[in-house]
Amino acid sequence: MKELNSTPEVFDREFRATRIRPLPKSSKERTRLGEELQPIGSYAGIIPYHGTIGDVEVLQDHEKTDPEFKSKDWWWDHQRIRFLNEKLGLKFLVLLLPVIWVLTLWFSGIALVGWGIVEANSKLNIASEVLVVAGGFLSLSWFAFAIWVTPVTTNWLMSTGMGFILKPFEKSINKKLDDTLEDGCSEFNRVTGQVRMALGRKRYFEAPFVEFDAYVDRVIQQSGVFYRLIFVHRYTQKSFHKTAFSTIESSKPEVLALWDVLQTYMDVTQPLPDVPRLEPFRHLDPVTAEHDEQTGRNPRFWRDLDLEAWKQGEGAQWLKRQMEYPWSKRKCKLTPQLGKISMDEYRKLRPTSASPI
Repeated sequence: MKELNSTPEVFDREFRATRIRPLPKSSKERTRLGEELQPIGSYAGIIPYHGTIGDVEVLQDHEKTDPEFKSKDWWWDHQRIRFLNEKLGLKFLVLLLPVIWVLTLWFSGIALVGWGIVEANSKLNIASEVLVVAGGFLSLSWFAFAIWVTPVTTNWLMSTGMGFILKPFEKSINKKLDDTLEDGCSEFNRVTGQVRMALGRKRYFEAPFVEFDAYVDRVIQQSGVFYRLIFVHRYTQKSFHKTAFSTIESSKPEVLALWDVLQTYMDVTQPLPDVPRLEPFRHLDPVTAEHDEQTGRNPRFWRDLDLEAWKQGEGAQWLKRQMEYPWSKRKCKLTPQLGKISMDEYRKLRPTSASPI
């Protein structure tokens, strides 16, 4: 595969599995209890089957409103993959309003019925049996009404209603949201070979991709054993569990395929992994454009895909390959480079933007 032309300065930044420079040894053992260390630089060319199904739907829906994929809300492209660490503040506020509305809608009517029954019992000469029956009937009627009206009113509240209420504060709210998103935005950068992890309060941890070890972590839950991909910075032992690639999966091969996608993406000698979210940008990456021209890849494969037919046909073969691939036979190209340079020497070679080690 033809590599990108680069000066020695650029070469020092970009990630190439075929040219991993000497690295210092970690101060701690890389073996971690309950976590399986993954090799670097050995590619299977397999994409995550279940994640792909969801991404196809996202891709096709987004194209309807943003056919050029220029929206700032589309966070994957040929240069970087951005994502938000799971910060509960904004998400909690967004979810809290409809919950409050639904609870108010459902139980305010019941409270009103209860108050009416109490008042009728104290002021009117009505048999208690009649009041109980009337209260039960009115309560059931209110529940039926609430069930019918909840979807319509909640949708209106979160769209038109919220827009009307917040219109005078639109500019300040948008600025606050942009600042909040930027503060929590992390990224894997293919161009620079760097990984930036948001720590909150405008703090970031940034380091070259080759300094991160990937592990498959077992997540024990009541319903069974699940898996996720986590990242540990080799020289500071900082651990990151909430990245765009750390979704909890029931299938271990699905997680292994996620790691394959990420390291292929970061390696500038490789074409972009053939996943739906990156399809609109493949022609903008020189290595990928050359690969697609040579292979005759349909530039709109994912955007025009009949997903249900794919799942029954070609997709089923992809899933079988993912499950049967000899993942345990992959060889790590990074490990042999560890210990070939001292930490003091290595610090002088790191990018100036990297966090200190």
